[in-house]
Amino acid sequence: MTPRFRIDGPQLVPEERQSPPLLTGRSGSYALMPTAPDLLVFSRVPAVGGSIPAPRVVLAGDASGFPLSDLIAFLSQSRWSGHIRVRTPGGERSITLREGEVRGASSDDPADRLGEVLIRLGYVERARLEEVLREQPPSKVGRALVEKGYLQAHDLFKCVTHQVSEIFHAIVLCREGSFFLIDQPVDDKSTHNIQLSTQSLLMDSIRKIDELAHFRKRIPHGRLYVGKKRPSDGKLEVDEDRVLSLLDGRRTLLELGHAAKLSEFDITKVVFRLLEGGFAVLSEHPLTQGAAAAEQALAPTPSRPAAAARPPEGDHHEVVRVFNLIFREIRDEVAKQGMDNEFITSANAALSGQALTSSPVLEGLSLAPDGSLSESQLSEAFERHHKSLGSEPIASFKQALSDVMFFLLFQAGELLESRADEDLARRVKDLLATLETP
Repeated sequence: MTPRFRIDGPQLVPEERQSPPLLTGRSGSYALMPTAPDLLVFSRVPAVGGSIPAPRVVLAGDASGFPLSDLIAFLSQSRWSGHIRVRTPGGERSITLREGEVRGASSDDPADRLGEVLIRLGYVERARLEEVLREQPPSKVGRALVEKGYLQAHDLFKCVTHQVSEIFHAIVLCREGSFFLIDQPVDDKSTHNIQLSTQSLLMDSIRKIDELAHFRKRIPHGRLYVGKKRPSDGKLEVDEDRVLSLLDGRRTLLELGHAAKLSEFDITKVVFRLLEGGFAVLSEHPLTQGAAAAEQALAPTPSRPAAAARPPEGDHHEVVRVFNLIFREIRDEVAKQGMDNEFITSANAALSGQALTSSPVLEGLSLAPDGSLSESQLSEAFERHHKSLGSEPIASFKQALSDVMFFLLFQAGELLESRADEDLARRVKDLLATLETP
């Protein structure tokens, strides 16, 4: 068991009565290094050196000060084996690497449990899951569902893979808390015979990082309280309606995620959509009064009016025009390297396989040789699917096109020199800003 300590005023007090064994032979003077609020780091002065056998922590750090995606990319390239553990206000998660590839994951967040994943993906009904859980521990729920005939074995494998992917994404997306690199032999029996490409997972995570950065402009962290501003208009998506029904002003965004069985990324995305539609409000403190008081608790500042950052309903043509300018700008930069044909072919393959977005507005579309999408076909698709795009169809439309944009930028980044890549990103940002103008 890991030794535990308690900070009592200026004193660091072990919770066990006897001295923890890990402190044996460590007498001397130690300097306390400044770091994150969730982390204490002591360094012996002067250093003595030496090592201890595995398992051991070989690297620890502040998740808000170092991008975990960079660390994982390095570990993948180095073909490292061991565990990455991350502790955040949303819970503790870990992933297992073997020779640089992801072999498993674990989490204490209820939304990450296999049973909840099975329900979210539509493979099992909650009543059947609860029936099995009354007879078997959670660690054996998947196999028990297969044995009862409630689930196919290949569907179980698909859901376990999805579960590991979601935990991986949550780790990469975290922006506070602490992380630990643990040198420890990987037990094959605990990895479910899963091996996922770390590079592919990182690519998906990079897209989510860009999305989350957009959400964070309005929802800076998950400890804000969320209140209801007005009831559903009957046009919300299923997850939006479900989360809206949970808004009582007394739950933080992270607590809402636990209640709705959604990951931190997914609950942030849903709440962002509710805020954009005027259904919800945020507050630094629990909300105990009506919607008017809630709205006053965290009213937008004059520099960021609530109505800004979205074109009006009829401006989907402008959205198409601006994103096509962006797509052509990216293609033109790649063309300078003589790789535009391969670039467009790769992007169209991803589009046709719906690897970039599941939005119906892009079904059957492909990029032209100049990098653009057909304006007439896009506009027609938006008008045809308008009612199925949720409470904010323009926002959904922009998100689908953003998914394509992020993929193109990621692919271009692999082909361009750093200076050209940075200049391209700046130009793209300037073009996007034209859609933010009221």
